[in-house]
Amino acid sequence: MPCITLDVQLLVQTFLYVANIVIGLAVAVPLGITLGDFNGQCILYADIHWHSYIHVSYIPSSVVNCRFSIYVSVCLCVLYGIGMTFYHVYLLTRKDPMIGSKMWVFPFIVVNSVFAFVTFISSCIISVGFKTFCDGLLKGREKGHIMESCAYGERVKWNAYKGDYRTHNFYTYLTVTQIATWSTFLVWVLLIIQGIIRFVKNRRLASALDLGNFAASEPSA
Repeated sequence: MPCITLDVQLLVQTFLYVANIVIGLAVAVPLGITLGDFNGQCILYADIHWHSYIHVSYIPSSVVNCRFSIYVSVCLCVLYGIGMTFYHVYLLTRKDPMIGSKMWVFPFIVVNSVFAFVTFISSCIISVGFKTFCDGLLKGREKGHIMESCAYGERVKWNAYKGDYRTHNFYTYLTVTQIATWSTFLVWVLLIIQGIIRFVKNRRLASALDLGNFAASEPSA
């Protein structure tokens, strides 16, 4: 049985796309659960109001702030990542030792760069929105509440206008989301670097082959 030639750089890129799928889910799922726990209201950038040292309500921000990050994670990280994983697995199973030099590179560098920029925006929305929300919770100290940290807000009784809010895990979920979203941005950067390395490597290989063909050609005169 012939041995399949393994392209290490191609294998690394495959693992990075798989990692992006997993991390993308770690962004979308906790953020989506938090959105559901607050009756479809986005707590990123929410305006907190303390009525007393034990009761708090808030004005939610636009739901777009949450849904944008969820859509970015699902579409760019998960769906695109699945497609690219299958594509790279297909390339890895090819018996052509020069398959790395024949694959498209520059278009993926451009696409991944755009996705990295969009992910950066999404990550900033999550981080800044989460901090704004936590800063509002910490203002409870002005009402005499012993608000030790933002995580302590999971124990506070909230006033809900539409049903009951499930606030017992919001800090945990948003912390996971925040770590995961910046991790996806890092993965995109690594994919861009991998693509640039592959592009330079292929250019050098093409130049070497051209020089070799020129040296091997017979003189015309």
